[in-house]
Amino acid sequence: MQPTKSGIVKIVAVSALVPLLGTASFIPSAMPGAFSMAAMAQTDGSGQGGKSGDKGNQGEGQKGQDNQGQGKGQAGPSGDSDGKGPQSGSPSSSGGGKPVWAQEGIPEVELGRLSVARSPDRVLARALDEAAAALSDDVVAFYNLSLEDAIYTLSTSFDDVTFIDSPLQNLALLQDLLEGGTTLSDAGVTSSTGTLAAVLLGTASDKTVAISTDTVIAVTTILGTPLTEESAESIATAAEAVRVAILAGHG
Repeated sequence: MQPTKSGIVKIVAVSALVPLLGTASFIPSAMPGAFSMAAMAQTDGSGQGGKSGDKGNQGEGQKGQDNQGQGKGQAGPSGDSDGKGPQSGSPSSSGGGKPVWAQEGIPEVELGRLSVARSPDRVLARALDEAAAALSDDVVAFYNLSLEDAIYTLSTSFDDVTFIDSPLQNLALLQDLLEGGTTLSDAGVTSSTGTLAAVLLGTASDKTVAISTDTVIAVTTILGTPLTEESAESIATAAEAVRVAILAGHG
């Protein structure tokens, strides 16, 4: 696949429908518990100033006790503080300080282009902004195709459609989608979560590297939005059909 400078490959959407895939009805957002968000460490900031007055204002003697810890030492949270320490909202370090993708429990599977999921958050955030800017009317029209139509179009009219080819931008959109973000919907995309997840993964992947359930589990876990095995299996089946369609259409 030869992307243009904008990271977009051109294609024309067609209306013909070919039932190449029998599992197109999966919609993760309609399945409670299908997604599990990565737990975020919560620190309440307590203990930062509770006893500071006992050590502060050393020249005031008994006043330090009379003020019940209100001395001039390191003060506690102010009245308008959210009470959270400086590390509040940081990912849990239960993995011994390792990034999510380096921790145990992620399937060992060949990811190819999908390995960019390991990019730092700031890189994914920038890629999401770039993808949002690339959501032209033609791209939105492609993402609004049914899964069967998208597969048919990719396999028969690959050189005439417009879609985002950059794996990093696709995965940034996938992460946003699974986290409940609205980047795609704000641009006018109305397809189901399952269809979009399959298309984003299928177009982000190498066209010669098969997409399995383990692939989906690994990628979504690395992105911080791990799916259940059942949900991952459904998306993998559809994403693999998209990948095969690209292989057939691109040659």
